[in-house]
Amino acid sequence: MSGIIQSLIEIAVGLFSFAALLRFLLQLFGAPYRNPVSEFSVSLSDFAVRRLRRFIPGIRGVDYTPLLWAWVLECLLLMANLTLFGMVHPFELLHFLPWILAMGAVTLLRHGLYILMGAVFVLAVLSWVNPYSPVMPVADALTRPFLNPLRRIVPMMGTVDLTPVILMVIFQLTLTVLVGALEMLVQRLM
Repeated sequence: MSGIIQSLIEIAVGLFSFAALLRFLLQLFGAPYRNPVSEFSVSLSDFAVRRLRRFIPGIRGVDYTPLLWAWVLECLLLMANLTLFGMVHPFELLHFLPWILAMGAVTLLRHGLYILMGAVFVLAVLSWVNPYSPVMPVADALTRPFLNPLRRIVPMMGTVDLTPVILMVIFQLTLTVLVGALEMLVQRLM
């Protein structure tokens, strides 16, 4: 029974965290706001982001409030998992606070890479199936900063662009090597 409750909590908090992180990435990479993906992320995160924005100013035109909200949600989820399921007594949470804060940041990095990998996949599929989809500009905005440098290096193979495949491999290696190493480093804090 506790496994089901834990899964439901992780799904609910993960959805809100994902939406806030997606909102930050869309804003960071200049994706258009008039599309279903942006409207979804704004509708799921606006209740908290709007309140937090009063206290957290933007820096150089970038609003970091959605990123902070996603990080807070991930940290709260880690605290809930530690306390509600008997791993740590609530009074011992202060001892684990550095671990919680660091693991929340690493989790956001992993989720950000998953979002970018999903955008590359959507871009590759939609470019063949439906290039005029309303999701296409969003996927293009999220992947353009990564694909354009690769396109200057890797030539086209006839009419096929292999840079999305190469970018997926780079993202997967980053997940495995860099994020895996960071997770192991943070585990030593515990």
